[in-house]
Amino acid sequence: MSSKSVPRISLETTGDAALDRILGGGIPTQSLVIVAGEPGSGKTVMTLQMLFHAARAGKKSLYFTTLSEPAVKVIRYMQMFEFFDPELLDEHVVMSDLGKVIREGAAATLAELEKRVSDHEPAFVVIDSFKVVAELLRPEASARSMLYDLAVTMAAWGATTILVGEYTRADLALCAEFAIADGILQLTTAKQGLTAVREIEVLKMRGAANRGGTHFYEIASRGVAFFPRVSAPTELESAANEETSERAAFGVAGLDEALGGGVPRNGTTVIQGATGTGKTLLGLQYLLEGVRQGERGMLFTLEETPGQLRAIGRSLGWDLAELEAREQLTIRYASPVELSTDRYLYQCRNELAETGARRAVFDSLTTMSLGVSSERRFKEMIYAITKHLRLAGVTSVMTAESPQLLGHAQLAGDGVSFIADNVIITRYVELDGRIERAISVLKARGIEHDSELRQMKIKRGGIDVGGGFKDLLGVLTGVPARKAAT
Repeated sequence: MSSKSVPRISLETTGDAALDRILGGGIPTQSLVIVAGEPGSGKTVMTLQMLFHAARAGKKSLYFTTLSEPAVKVIRYMQMFEFFDPELLDEHVVMSDLGKVIREGAAATLAELEKRVSDHEPAFVVIDSFKVVAELLRPEASARSMLYDLAVTMAAWGATTILVGEYTRADLALCAEFAIADGILQLTTAKQGLTAVREIEVLKMRGAANRGGTHFYEIASRGVAFFPRVSAPTELESAANEETSERAAFGVAGLDEALGGGVPRNGTTVIQGATGTGKTLLGLQYLLEGVRQGERGMLFTLEETPGQLRAIGRSLGWDLAELEAREQLTIRYASPVELSTDRYLYQCRNELAETGARRAVFDSLTTMSLGVSSERRFKEMIYAITKHLRLAGVTSVMTAESPQLLGHAQLAGDGVSFIADNVIITRYVELDGRIERAISVLKARGIEHDSELRQMKIKRGGIDVGGGFKDLLGVLTGVPARKAAT
């Protein structure tokens, strides 16, 4: 066996860090990649976005249109995207039409491609749409032979070739180009309720350790933005994480006392209770205590808007706007309407990494679950995000709504409480004709804690947790009875 090391395959960046991550680092240089998808899935936008990024790095690209869309039409529609720069056309992004030469056959088409590549020596060569070319060059043997020669020729010139086409999944087994291709990217648009969800899947990519399964993307004014599916860290990443004995206090004396000083660092705590029992306020007070200790905090809310939260804070004597201005606290609101939870959690992770926040509150899991197609997938996502937060050194709090106002306590149907390191429940109790609030530490992994059901009040200055309910039985039922005198 030779002692010489095998040279590593270099990768071309797509210009989108998230897409590069999905691909395993980028597109292998000198490879032939097919971008497949139905009309309107964003194939052309994604490909041209990549070429304009390469152009800004000084690389030249050849973009061949065929009979599907002429170059003039492509340029006109691409001008609406922010990545488009007319100054880069002709010099770095060269547009050309293959419509006429295709009718002359495979040999003439290949000869024209070779001539253009010889003249320009590009880093990328794109044919959009190659499916049209293959259909015009039938029989299949002619198209396959031309594609093989094309792949060899482009690789010899050092060019990375991208073939764009209106292919469906069914075409994979029928079209010769998929057998020859080094990489296959499938873009689809799936219906979820009343909304359309765009997904990308790497079906094949030689020379790159891509992330399998579907991931999400959207088309906006800046172009195509990708959001890798939330998945758990690798075993190697998890092994690098060290446990700590440090605690993160809530800043609520009675609760911190029950927790023995606070929750363990880098863990996740779920606060669960009926609407109005103080879950969001507990989360806010947790972040404020972090600010007091010099730790930046982030609140990700799908329910109250930043304006509503600031108003609530003012009523309690908290100036949240000032803390935001000092960049000690960040409030991020997203509408739950047409929510994509994978995309949302990916954006949350990025913001936490950018800000260096040590504390985070997610309000709420109940609303977040609406953006996921199945309960099982939601559990997988929450498991994955909690592991990533732990690795990032973020101690997180997540709220969840219980279905009952009074009566026997029941954990919410999202079924994610078992994933959390700690579970705190808040609830209503009817006492002497009044509705009071109660709080208890139901679970605290790896630490001693007091599980006594304690009285909780919301006052100016924040939440106050007192002692237990003395001389009462059945507090968890919501309608306790006084102990009989002995």
